[in-house]
Formats: sequence, structure tokens, C-alpha cells
Amino acid sequence: MTDGSTTLRVATWNIRAAIGPEKPFPDRWWRLIDGGRLHAIGEFIRALDADVVALQEVAVVSRDGDLLDNAGDLGRQLGMDVRYGASRSFEVTDAEGAVRGSGLFGNAVLSRFPIGSSRAIRLPMAPADAYVEPPGSRRPAAGVRYADAPAGTREPRTLLVVETASLTVATTHLSHRGAAERKLQAEATVAALGESAAAIVLGDLNAAIDAPELGAFEDWVDGLAACGPPRDRRRISTDDGWRIDHVLGREVSVQNCRVLRESGDLSDHYPIVAEIRVGSGR
Repeated sequence: MTDGSTTLRVATWNIRAAIGPEKPFPDRWWRLIDGGRLHAIGEFIRALDADVVALQEVAVVSRDGDLLDNAGDLGRQLGMDVRYGASRSFEVTDAEGAVRGSGLFGNAVLSRFPIGSSRAIRLPMAPADAYVEPPGSRRPAAGVRYADAPAGTREPRTLLVVETASLTVATTHLSHRGAAERKLQAEATVAALGESAAAIVLGDLNAAIDAPELGAFEDWVDGLAACGPPRDRRRISTDDGWRIDHVLGREVSVQNCRVLRESGDLSDHYPIVAEIRVGSGR
């Protein structure tokens, strides 16, 4: 561009480890990772012609000696540079409980441009004696302390940050239970990005942008809002009707941000694609 600015096409998508949209997450879900579905996800991404793609719920699994590598396989399919940030590890078991392998679950960034530095940062968790939700709240697990909550109420969460194409790109997937915990994680995300002049956060934040726990992003550009109200204000997911996946920017402008419902049932979320302008042309 002649004004010294750069425009990048970016996308974010919770791909649910390529197991499909079945709800809730099924027992021993790793046995459902589908190479054909992952390839179809890759072809959908290819058609976006995106420069940078952030992915959440990305699995790397050793299953009976087979390596199922969501991020690596997509990178090879698309010819894109890849970085992966694991949030947690787990044992891969058979129906009788015998261990057959191990796995990682986390976030990834694919880039058409070479990625420079990258880092994965563990996000905070609320104290064990904290309430998942305040007593009296109408949300699930209200008045229950994390120490007493059922297994799976929360999982470790990370922030993956990469430097590419004159832009700091971060992706994360915040806690699905506990507004106070999400608040800690949102604040840690903004703090981790420091004073980076141009930055974007792409990901599944498990809350609407106007939720109090996402107040740390108050001064950031909300991509979908910047491009006008979307026709469907519901969540970009197949479950409970709320918009919880986001393109957020600082010191950038966002153009043509839209939800891609045409991805169908490749995941339980729909991707978002946007054009990000960085530089003097903002």
C-alpha cells in the first residue's frame, strides 16, 4: 500500500480437535479425531486465503502408536508456519482404562509469513477456595468452591503469542466456568502483551465482549462491532446462543470482519475472518 500501512487477513476458529460438534465433549474423545474432518477444516481455511489463522482446542495425540497432530498436519497441508502452545496434557486410555498413549490440548497459530519469536504463557487460575460463581448467581456452579467442584469444571489455560508480519498475534481460550477466573485471565492476557504498538487477540474467550470479566479489553477494537452489527448476534457456536469468539485489536483498524456460518458442522464453533490494517494508514 502507498500510505505505508499493511493489511493482513486473519481468522480465528475453535476447531474442537477435529472430532465434530457432538455435545457434550464425549468420553475418550480422542478416539473420534477424524483425519478427513481435519483435512476438510484445512481446505476451508485454504479458501479463506488468510495470512494468519489462530486455532483453539487443538490436539496432539499419540494413540496406539499413531501420531494425530492437528496443528502440524494443517501446517503441512496449507504450507504455513506453525506454532503450538499446549495448555494441558492427558493420558490416552482404552475402554478398560489401560493407557495407550498421551496427548496435549491447546492453541495454535498458522502463518503464511515466517514467524519470529513466540512464547506460551500459563494463564492464572482462581484460588481453590474461590467460588466458581458467586452464591446466589443463576449461573451453573454458583456457590460452589473450585475445591469442591466436579472434575472438569476447569482446566489449565494458556496464551500463545507470536511475532509475524509487523504484528503481535495472540490466541487464547479462556475458562469455560467462572467469570472471576476469566477476569484474571483476560487481565493477564493484556498485561502479557505489554506496550506492543500493534497487537491482536484472536480466540474463544467464553464470554461476550461486554461481559464485565472482559473489561481489560475496554480500549481494544472489537472486530465485529467495528464492522457493524452482525446479522445474527448469537454466539458463534452451535450450543447456547452467545457470541464468545473474538477478533480484538490494539493500534490497528479492523475491516470486513464476519462470521462464517458456511463452515457448517466442521466444528461446534464457526470461524471469524477479518482484515487488519497495521501502520500509518490506520
